[in-house]
Amino acid sequence: MDVWYLGGALGRISTDSMRVHVDFDSFWRSAGALLEGGDIYDAGARLVNLNPPVWTVLMSPLGLMEAIDAYRLFVLVCVLVVLGYLAWTAEELGLRPVWAVVGAGLLLLSSPLISTLALGQVYPVLALGLVAAWILDRRENRRLSGATLGLVVALKPSLAPVLLWPLVRRHWGAFAAACVSGLAATLVGLVVAGPAATWRYVGVLNEGSANAYWDNASIPAAAARFFTEHPYGQNAATWPWMVYVGYAIGISVVVLTAARIRGGGEAGLWALVAASLLASPIAWHNYLVLLAPGVLLLLARGRIAPALFLLALQAIPAQWPLLWNEQGTVGATFALTLYLYVLLAHWLLLLLAVRPETPEPAKAG
Repeated sequence: MDVWYLGGALGRISTDSMRVHVDFDSFWRSAGALLEGGDIYDAGARLVNLNPPVWTVLMSPLGLMEAIDAYRLFVLVCVLVVLGYLAWTAEELGLRPVWAVVGAGLLLLSSPLISTLALGQVYPVLALGLVAAWILDRRENRRLSGATLGLVVALKPSLAPVLLWPLVRRHWGAFAAACVSGLAATLVGLVVAGPAATWRYVGVLNEGSANAYWDNASIPAAAARFFTEHPYGQNAATWPWMVYVGYAIGISVVVLTAARIRGGGEAGLWALVAASLLASPIAWHNYLVLLAPGVLLLLARGRIAPALFLLALQAIPAQWPLLWNEQGTVGATFALTLYLYVLLAHWLLLLLAVRPETPEPAKAG
């Protein structure tokens, strides 16, 4: 499927139609509205902008350009960012060149990244922030690591559970720095975009729910797909309370992960990122871009089979649901939930890779 559909997926990046680059179109229109003093969350885009005002502030220079030119510049920057953080991760881990080429090459051609670039989404920027926080922590620069983590959460509040990473390891300075930097970035959005935009964003978040669309890989979304009446759940019963059960399970996954990583371990952050996605109301399949550095970590630590398994799963193209979407059966609903299984596999294999850090023995005398 990947070989058959890859050309079409790459074609979505090269097209001039902003109807294809729908997420970026939303960002670009919001940026234009900010520059003109309008409502950044009602700028005429097909999709509601689900990102906080500070992201619009960062994107505002692109609002001065034509939409397609701004999109192409954004994609170019994102490709360089992805190349940068993959190379940075491989260098930090001392990954053998052959595995660095294999891992990075497959990740660059993965379905989540190709779709992310085609839609013009924010995930490469978030992944860079996570990599920077992770490497800074490894180098004992804990406060700067925490500050970077806080910026990531400010740009994507649904990743708030990653703040447990410094908290459960009792890195109080890093946790405080994360809270301060996240609040500071939020205040920048509040001041520049205005209080009304911030309150409008809070309203957008409150209106959000577990979207049952097949591309949503979170546990609450799967509950909505199986147990409520909606266009994407085949023969589903009307049990809306099961969505709350899905949230409870997702929160339990986060708690379990936080308990597991208390002793440290270099895979801890990536396992917690995966758990955060599982518990979120919305975790599109493209969010797997955030877990790409974790796959390189598995390769670097000799977990070749699990890493190749995850790389294979990330190669499954977005056209997978076309095989099942019109069948109208319970089995088709299970098949359409494939991306939840993919995300669960990432979480489980990264969690199993967590090994508590062994403290150095005290020196005599």
